[in-house]
Amino acid sequence: MNKNTKKLLALSFMAIFIVSTVSVAFLGGGRVANRVSTTDRTITGTPADNYKDKDRPTFCQTGPAKSNKYITEFKIPTACTQPLAIVVDSSGSVWFTESNTGNLGKFDPSSKSFQEFANPQWQSGEKSMMWGLGIAQDGNIWITDSQHSLVWKFNPIDKSYQRFVFPKSNSSGGSFPQMLLIDGKNAYINDFTGRQIGVFSTDHIGPDIGMTTIPSPGNNNFTSSMVTDSSGKIWYTTWIYQQGGNLVSYDQKTGNFTQYTLPQDIQAPNGITIDSSGKLWIMDTASSYFFDFDPISKKFTKHTTSPPPVSAYGNASGLIKTPISRPYWDHFDDNGRLWFNEQVANSLGAYDPSAQSLVEYVIPSKNPNWSDCGTIPDCGVAQLLDFTVNHNKVWFTEWVENNIGVLDPSVALPINVTTSDASIIIHHGQNATVSFNINPQEQLSSPVSIITANTAGPQTISVKPQQTSITVDTPQTVKVRISADNFATPGTYNVLIGARYQDITVSKYISVTLE
Repeated sequence: MNKNTKKLLALSFMAIFIVSTVSVAFLGGGRVANRVSTTDRTITGTPADNYKDKDRPTFCQTGPAKSNKYITEFKIPTACTQPLAIVVDSSGSVWFTESNTGNLGKFDPSSKSFQEFANPQWQSGEKSMMWGLGIAQDGNIWITDSQHSLVWKFNPIDKSYQRFVFPKSNSSGGSFPQMLLIDGKNAYINDFTGRQIGVFSTDHIGPDIGMTTIPSPGNNNFTSSMVTDSSGKIWYTTWIYQQGGNLVSYDQKTGNFTQYTLPQDIQAPNGITIDSSGKLWIMDTASSYFFDFDPISKKFTKHTTSPPPVSAYGNASGLIKTPISRPYWDHFDDNGRLWFNEQVANSLGAYDPSAQSLVEYVIPSKNPNWSDCGTIPDCGVAQLLDFTVNHNKVWFTEWVENNIGVLDPSVALPINVTTSDASIIIHHGQNATVSFNINPQEQLSSPVSIITANTAGPQTISVKPQQTSITVDTPQTVKVRISADNFATPGTYNVLIGARYQDITVSKYISVTLE
């Protein structure tokens, strides 16, 4: 790994990279068409020409599309498009943005064919993180362009693009239109660094988008993505990296804000969604945690993913002591499961609140240039930066592998897990033992690893399985000891116990109350 790649890797683990990503740190800020040097790059006539030869494996791809029994990947015909935002229309066609070309792409799942629609207004050599993508009721497609502070409209009938200027912000951070939410005829865009939410009508006609802005309350640096509830209130987060922030509710009828202080554990709250009961779910991209918030009780509850698989982070240097998964965006499917992408775990997770279970799927493609892989084979991350759920299938993009993919959660899992207890009570300095049961659903070709995590941290709760690896040719039970520190803070915490088999991790949660 050369010095430049190490620097890129270090930056990639910063929350600012995670949200505003490479638009500043990697893309160099815009127009490069007149600055291309042929001494350090082979001209191919493709978007790969935007990168030096030595950087192409890092940003373009390292191999062909891959698949397994759960996930199928598809290689985009044009090289190095860097797909980002993704959405599925009413006919089942999959649309995605190409952040290295300014174009919109379309994939037909029936014919497995791609179409890419050139944007004639895009200058050659430019790049922009195009995070936001939404389809309006009239069929037009809206796109955010963070690099140029623009909003684009694409007409799928005549294949035309129209651009609109996103309102400038008074913030010192400038404007950064990021995610896009369409609710009815209204579209909402969070200005990530501009401390505001933009609102406009998707049926507006004219050279001006007619956008109004809602300034975020307070002086927090960042304004993350938003969701609307059944009453039309807008919910979003404002925050300062590692310094806290607020969950904000804005009433569009009255113009009133209500703010709730985020738990100190939340360092970079990005994704937010809402369930059928009105509960908000927030992803913390600077950790392995995600949270729910009950507007009635005003209570936050903390949850955790499993630890990332070694195949994602590598740790060839031995310097990574506590790997984290970095959950990013989140959506609910038709069955009430909460889906989220775990960026540096190279995984998609599905949390079932009713069953208190979690299934995590590792993405087949892996780019070693974004992890501490050294010479470790089949290691790295594909930079799964966005996904969408459509009729219980999950479509996603791989930003540095030039793929889109689809996950089919109806495919049977190789194992099923249960626990002897759904909740336990432990007193300071004491411990309890629970049984973790693993039932094979097929003939397994390798041992199963037992993994654990908890929301309290090792200084409060210790979770030790009797075995860390077990052959599961018949139903097996693993005893797990859960201990409370003598000086543990009283409270209720979530303990995750999981079984990892190849690229699938199946886990259950136990509620642990310390008294």
